[in-house]
Amino acid sequence: MNNKQLKIDQISYLGGRDIIKKLIDITNSDRQQDVADVFGIPKSTIATWRQRNLTPFEIAVRTHLSTGVSLEWLLLDKGEPYPKTPTQKHINKKNESKTLFDIDCFSIDDGKLVGKGILAFDKALLDELGVSNVIAIKDGTTTFLINKESHHAVSGTYLVDMDGLLSLNDIQRLPGKKLAISFNGSILTLEEDEVRVVGRVALVIEKR
Repeated sequence: MNNKQLKIDQISYLGGRDIIKKLIDITNSDRQQDVADVFGIPKSTIATWRQRNLTPFEIAVRTHLSTGVSLEWLLLDKGEPYPKTPTQKHINKKNESKTLFDIDCFSIDDGKLVGKGILAFDKALLDELGVSNVIAIKDGTTTFLINKESHHAVSGTYLVDMDGLLSLNDIQRLPGKKLAISFNGSILTLEEDEVRVVGRVALVIEKR
């Protein structure tokens, strides 16, 4: 081994019961079966994690990309589940100081989030919207700011996970725990538990 080569030590990851409990919390599930439904995997797979104290790394990465939850918290139980977004100071042409938030930006390709870099956003505007745990989704010339603290669909546009695929859809809650969801102009009525809400669109920015 080259003396200048970086040495990476082994890491003890959470597994089994501990990580299952975290996944239940993050996905707002009530039981293991709900977690299996969220990720589109057999219940027996989760039972195997528990029995063999396994760490589901692919599921952890998928959870991080979909929700923004910290991998250190999820896999190592270190830090906070949603660390504070990095900020920076900016001086504009009027010599006014502004605090900018760095927001992760993605596009949705084939139902998956694809990283598109970082957006710097005015903290004052985020405070006015009442949001802090956010991501941005770019779709052509439109950018959607997603509040990841909103997990219950009432009325509006939401980032949702259906059968493991992500999309932005207009949703209206109906009586009887049902949701009316718009798909390319058509309206479908689904049971509430058929849809996992990742977040609600807090702001739409269109380039003209």
